[in-house]
Amino acid sequence: MSVEQNIEYGMLLDIYGDLLSERQYEIISSYVNNDMSLSEIADNFNISRSAVLDALNTAKRKLNEFESKLKLYHLKKSLENAVKLDDTLCKNQIKKILEEF
Repeated sequence: MSVEQNIEYGMLLDIYGDLLSERQYEIISSYVNNDMSLSEIADNFNISRSAVLDALNTAKRKLNEFESKLKLYHLKKSLENAVKLDDTLCKNQIKKILEEF
């Protein structure tokens, strides 16, 4: 996984992590937030590397599904970008973003 993808999944995990099972959350958090390898995670959870990979893929799929339906990460990024604009533009941009939702 690239650094950009790692950051994005970290953000998605912050937003939607509570919607994953505890085990899925712990495994993907270990991979994304703690930069652990599949072997390290497998050793910590006493499971195979294949089981770790399956859990990671399932968690990533679920995070992507949550985002495609709820779009909270997209909203957060849009609002962050709008706040970077000057005051008048910022207010108008935020109104526009909220109207789109």
